[in-house]
Amino acid sequence: MLLINGSAYAGSVTEKEVRFYGDAPAYKGLSIVFESVSNYIIPLSSPIITMPINDEGHFDLSFALEEPAYIFADLGRFRASIYIEPGKEYELVFPPFEARSDAERLNPHFSFEEVALGIANPESRDLNRNIIEFDAEFDYLHAQNAIRLFTNSDTALAAKLEQELDRKYSYSHPIFEQHKTLSFLRLRQTASRQQNRDIIAELGSLPVRLMPAYWKLFNSLFKGFYPYGFKDSIQTAISGQVSNHGSFDSIVDIAMGDTLFRNRELTELVILNGLYEAFYNKTVPENTILAVLQNAALTSSTPLSKAMALDMYAKTSMLRPGSEAPGFSLLNSKRREKSLSDYRGKFVYLNFIHTENYACQKDMLILEQFYKSMRRELEIVTIVMDEDFEAMENFTEANSYKWDFLHFGSYPQLSELYNLQALPSYYLINPEGTLSLSPAPAPEENFQERFAEQYQSFRIRDLRKNPPKEKSIFR
Repeated sequence: MLLINGSAYAGSVTEKEVRFYGDAPAYKGLSIVFESVSNYIIPLSSPIITMPINDEGHFDLSFALEEPAYIFADLGRFRASIYIEPGKEYELVFPPFEARSDAERLNPHFSFEEVALGIANPESRDLNRNIIEFDAEFDYLHAQNAIRLFTNSDTALAAKLEQELDRKYSYSHPIFEQHKTLSFLRLRQTASRQQNRDIIAELGSLPVRLMPAYWKLFNSLFKGFYPYGFKDSIQTAISGQVSNHGSFDSIVDIAMGDTLFRNRELTELVILNGLYEAFYNKTVPENTILAVLQNAALTSSTPLSKAMALDMYAKTSMLRPGSEAPGFSLLNSKRREKSLSDYRGKFVYLNFIHTENYACQKDMLILEQFYKSMRRELEIVTIVMDEDFEAMENFTEANSYKWDFLHFGSYPQLSELYNLQALPSYYLINPEGTLSLSPAPAPEENFQERFAEQYQSFRIRDLRKNPPKEKSIFR
């Protein structure tokens, strides 16, 4: 799929373009970012197009699209999705705007309410309407019959439900047909009593697709699959090859010795999914997994497998001590831009706070004492996660803290890059810009002792790399 920057609409769309237009007064003055899921295992999404809505609430934008795509936009508390096709125009209808609260925005486990984007023009509705109506009835029948299907392994009932749905929803469209096929495989899986090898074989006969129905089935089949879902002899060989930091190609070759796996791309994704699970389950050493993922990013058989392996490597290696600290450029309380690179040459005690959080307020008092006694060796940088910039201004004006306070607003992705699970959070960054303590202890914990160890270790390492020049009596 290839998408490029959009432009104001000027005439009819070509067969390789899409047009969005309409009115959304509740969103006036905003820019809506549409994204697509590029990695369903992590998961990870990528921006596709940014659509400005003018001060009257009107929008009209066309952009290039090579093939049908499933995209979404986060609209306050809602996540609104739509399938789009090249050569079509969509008069979009947005849900009423409901802003997320500070607590919801900072909650890493916040779940958007999933809604479908409305389409006002009838000629462009068919694909989305059929998927929505099919899913509603499929989900109802699946839930209503789940116990009977699973408990009795009632494959006859699964076949009957499939025939009824297939007859009723006969809309002819390649995306819809794939969606139905994948949904029916999930239905059969419910009746298979975990005997999933036939379902996996059928999935292997289909092309890998970046669409929700494919990955619902994939996750259902392959959660916890690696390595014990493979035949016994294959399990042992795969585990040994991974332990020996074998090449990704050789690991996939062994996996395809199981007659179940004939689709190499699917096999690669199953292995990648298993390694990703093993990283967080601590069942395989982290360095081993990182080495295999790094190799997979270079040698996988398809662009999708390579990209997903690279995403996983970046995710699993991110924030590890010794890795580069994620950079940023943010506004300070005087509305001047400051970057992480501005602090190179000194240790940085980076912390994330909310000004109304009592624990954060208490830590600021301790940090004030640190700053007075350690400012020659240590920079303190506080990133404020309050929604409003004015909250940071009011906080710094009401207190006499001398170090930099920066507002996250110009780079909201920072909370994901630093994996913020709670506030306050702390990291120690060395003078070269790499993470020394990740996460770092809070000020009232043993931070001073840990910092002294890191400082001394860095000084010794630096002296070894750059020994002082000795003076000679002959010069």
